[in-house]
Amino acid sequence: MCVDANAAARNAAKQRWMEKDAKYRSESLKFWNRETSAVRGMQRAATGYSRAISNDYQRALYVQGQARKAYQAGFIKYQQSKTSVNEGGRDRRSVKKGLVALTRARGQLDNAVQKEFGVQMQRRYRARLGQMQNFQAKTRESLGIRPEYGAPVMMPPSDRLSGALSIASSIAGIVSGFGGLGALGGTKTALSSFETMSPIMNSAFSPLVTPTNMFNPSFVGGVSPLQGFS
Repeated sequence: MCVDANAAARNAAKQRWMEKDAKYRSESLKFWNRETSAVRGMQRAATGYSRAISNDYQRALYVQGQARKAYQAGFIKYQQSKTSVNEGGRDRRSVKKGLVALTRARGQLDNAVQKEFGVQMQRRYRARLGQMQNFQAKTRESLGIRPEYGAPVMMPPSDRLSGALSIASSIAGIVSGFGGLGALGGTKTALSSFETMSPIMNSAFSPLVTPTNMFNPSFVGGVSPLQGFS
């Protein structure tokens, strides 16, 4: 098994993916917390709107009750003014005057009740609705955008061929160095030194990668680096 030339790039890609995944999970947790707060905020807005509408309706009913109470008092007063016998003349005009005042008062009370259930109720309704919608808009804005996982992190492919070529180049350099020593008359000495170093290098590389002998003739192109010395 050869050394992967892209090992550093692959480790860096794994690191980027781990950072990206951790950031996504953190942002997802924050969004979930904001989402639960937004749901509670929407519920509070709906509850407040419902209470406000109910209070406005109760206020209109109270105004209606006060108007009926005032009309009742005026009607009783009008009936008490008719205790004398109606014999015509000036007394008849007085009774008619009291009836006109009672009718006018009833008209004013009815107008006040109608205004309370009509224009005033609609004005308050629009105001409550605007407050609820404004609060809901702020709640949605505070929620923010849902986090996205984003584009995938590309993993570089493994490149063991370059590692093998690098090792082969190093071996070729060592062999050419011993060849230069042979040209100076030390061929047997260089060959014996290289043969002595070969098992040492094999034992050094074997625990790191695989038990495969890196100086096997089938390792690179089926050519043994010792072939030139045979």
